[in-house]
Formats: sequence, structure tokens, C-alpha cells
Amino acid sequence: MKTKKGQETYNNILEAAEILFAEKSVSKVTVNDIVQRAGVAKGTFYLYFESKEALIWKFMDTRFGYADRWIQDIVTKGYSDNEICDIIDYIVSFVKKHITILKIMHNVRFHSFLGTRRLEDKYMKKWIMPFSLWLESGRLEGKLLINDSQFMANYLIITLHELFDRVIMDDLPFSIEEIGDELKVLILKLLK
Repeated sequence: MKTKKGQETYNNILEAAEILFAEKSVSKVTVNDIVQRAGVAKGTFYLYFESKEALIWKFMDTRFGYADRWIQDIVTKGYSDNEICDIIDYIVSFVKKHITILKIMHNVRFHSFLGTRRLEDKYMKKWIMPFSLWLESGRLEGKLLINDSQFMANYLIITLHELFDRVIMDDLPFSIEEIGDELKVLILKLLK
């Protein structure tokens, strides 16, 4: 268990890394850059992280841990139009709140540094199971008109990721809110 000062040091290192990752390619950021920005000794860095790659994974887990918890809780959501729209609203607010960090993470150099497959295995694949369970419950209750919950969960996660990825990287001429509004209409049509 970290002391209060230890937690502050840990957070300072993560914040320094975040600032640096926003300024330049993740592959060009060195441990020396991070410790200099954080104002800590290199040895201190290695008390908390065994490598820059380990720091990056912790950075993502720290910044998005509560999103993982929310995704796991999706199975408790209902199937009314309002509840489905609330799910989309949560995703839209999450993207808006974390746009800077998401831009860092969606940079092609960030993906190539960690490996796209490893990122997908760590995040996207673990989000499909809760969506699949939620969809299957709705299908069994007769509230969602879908044939294959696993397929639909994959489809929804990939579609949501790709759309928001393109908006985050300014590849689409739509705002996050516009994407959210259109997704509500589309997803309600797909599920009901």
C-alpha cells in the first residue's frame, strides 16, 4: 500500500508522462524525459514502474479503470429506449471528458508502440462479454429483437470504437454529440 506521498509521486509520474505523450510520439518519450518532467529521480521511477511500457499500461488502466467498471455493470441496465439512450449518453460524455487522453491513445504511433492486437486484447475484447450478456438477457426477455447476442456485441463495440475513433482523430465532419444522437437512432433500430 502506498503512502500519501508515494501516491502523489506515482500520480506525478503518470501526469508527467501524459503531458509528454501529448507533446510528442510515445516512442520518443524517454524515462529520462518523464522523470525530469515529474521532478523525481530515475530510481524513484523504477520503484513504481519496471519500464516505460509498464507505465503506459498503468497510465491507461488508471485513466480508464472506471470505464471498465461501468462496462462490467452494463448487465444491470434495462432495455427501454431511455436506458439504451443513457448508455450512449454515457459513452458520449466519457469521450468528451477524456478527449485529450483518447487522442493520445488513438495516435497510430501509440498503437504501434504497444501493439494494436495487445490493446484490443486488453480492452475491446473484455468489453464484448458484458455487452453480450446484457444483449442476451434482453433477447431472452423478448425486449431486444436480435438473433445472435455475441455477434451483435462485437458489432456494437467495433462500430462504437470506430466511429468515436474517427471523431477523436478529426476524420469525420461530425461532433461527438452528433455521433451520439445518430447512434441512438441506429442502435434502437438494430435492437428493437
